[in-house]
Amino acid sequence: MQLSINRELLLKAINLIAKAADKRHNMVILGNIKLKLTQTHLYMTASDLEVELMSKLALPEGACLEEGSITLPSDKLRDICKLLPSNAQINLTTSDNSRCLITSDKSKFTLGTLPSADYPTLGEPENITPLTINRAQLSDMISKTQFAMAIQDVRYYLTGMLFEVSQRLLTTVATDGHRLALSKSAIEVDDDLNMQAILPRKAVVELDRLLNELGKLLNDNDNPITLKFGREFLQVVLPFGNVDSTGVIDDSLQVTFTARLIDGKFPDYRRVMPSSSDKQALINKEQMTEVLRRVSILSNEKSRGVILNFDAEGMIELRANNAEQDEAVEKLQSQYSGDPIELSFNAQYLQDVLDVLEGNVVLQMSQANASTLLNQHGDELHQYVVMPMRI
Repeated sequence: MQLSINRELLLKAINLIAKAADKRHNMVILGNIKLKLTQTHLYMTASDLEVELMSKLALPEGACLEEGSITLPSDKLRDICKLLPSNAQINLTTSDNSRCLITSDKSKFTLGTLPSADYPTLGEPENITPLTINRAQLSDMISKTQFAMAIQDVRYYLTGMLFEVSQRLLTTVATDGHRLALSKSAIEVDDDLNMQAILPRKAVVELDRLLNELGKLLNDNDNPITLKFGREFLQVVLPFGNVDSTGVIDDSLQVTFTARLIDGKFPDYRRVMPSSSDKQALINKEQMTEVLRRVSILSNEKSRGVILNFDAEGMIELRANNAEQDEAVEKLQSQYSGDPIELSFNAQYLQDVLDVLEGNVVLQMSQANASTLLNQHGDELHQYVVMPMRI
């Protein structure tokens, strides 16, 4: 294999996929990136057998000097390209002795390789259900719900995000059993289409990253994204080529995202949503954030518990204390309707919700031991549930 390519082209394609590689995996080759060179394109693949990212880069004439395929260490290849001068010309040459020579001007690097034939792939999704949605909508849905995914849980289905289609609505849901985040968006599908799929945590994070990178490339423009849900996999093809003056992006660089779905049944999130709330508070998000951060300084380091006491006049008293008998108390004005109530929450759970909201926030409550529903004032498409705690 022999390739001569501009640094910027190669580095852009590597950066888009490199995070899928896993050098800690039992299979050493998964710490590598697979390169396949043809006369017209360079294909690069990174995978950990849960998430697979493949970039397809259209090559300028003369870039391919000899076709072939090989795998190279992901981190080393990316660091070499990153630290070479801007617009440098990079030459990659592989031979039969399991070595790859990388040269650029006066720089010379020799890397060990592993055979591309040994590199595992996830395969293609079967029985595809395609869903088309604007990039900005999908990015918003994922970014405003992913914080509620469980990090580690024996209930493995909670370590991912639910994608559900029902009544021509796409819903994303994440929960760790203590809080729940939900986002909805109307999509163009058949009226009778109903489906559920659970995307693993790493896949959600990587898809969110790619959507954000695409957003930076498009600036204020948008483009439709097609999610191809299969029996075992989700696949998405994202364009990262050149953007013309009208905001249209070409296919000179594409990234194919493939992720293995979690085989499990997500809990019925509708049963968690509060059905009746006779107490409601309207609070300024910025003020609530500042007060919560100050008061939680003196909360118990393990439980992070903060008490919210709502009186009939709308004054909220926030209190926190710890084992050293330190105490913080601060009051905050709200627009409140209902009888007085006192609730206790994990401060971080409340803060995570506030971080994805803007303007005024609505809290709907019923009892001290019942879950609280939060949403942005006037926005019913994003809803959040936080369970109270005992202090």
